[in-house]
Amino acid sequence: MDKFDARILSLLQNDGRLSWSRLAEEISLSASACQRRVEALVERGVIENFTVALNEEKLGHSVKAFVEVTIDRQHPQLAEDFRRRVREHSQVQACHMISGTIDFMLEVVAEDLDSFGQFIDGDLLSMPAVKDASSSIVLKVVKKKRAMIN
Repeated sequence: MDKFDARILSLLQNDGRLSWSRLAEEISLSASACQRRVEALVERGVIENFTVALNEEKLGHSVKAFVEVTIDRQHPQLAEDFRRRVREHSQVQACHMISGTIDFMLEVVAEDLDSFGQFIDGDLLSMPAVKDASSSIVLKVVKKKRAMIN
């Protein structure tokens, strides 16, 4: 990856809707060269997809929380069932398997505290694999960083 690719990635992270001609103006290459570079970045897997960032609060999700989950590792099928159910659950925005004393870190959104409580008690803690869960409510997002580009 050279300086042109890095600049392309930076510009696309800020505005994924940039046209080839606008991208070309910004980095002083032709539009076709920019298009070829972006396509190569996609093909190499550097760019995974193009997406839209949504405002969760305006979509009715006034609560965001991080939930630490410990599961029963003695039963691999229960653990797989947990991963499948988490992937399918609409309130779970991200799920990371992590090292240390906690097994998974979930990023969860909810309409309000009542619906968040229902998610914890009714959905998460009712899963057979889940031994324990602890949550932290997000009070304010101070920084939201995109992937680092060298």
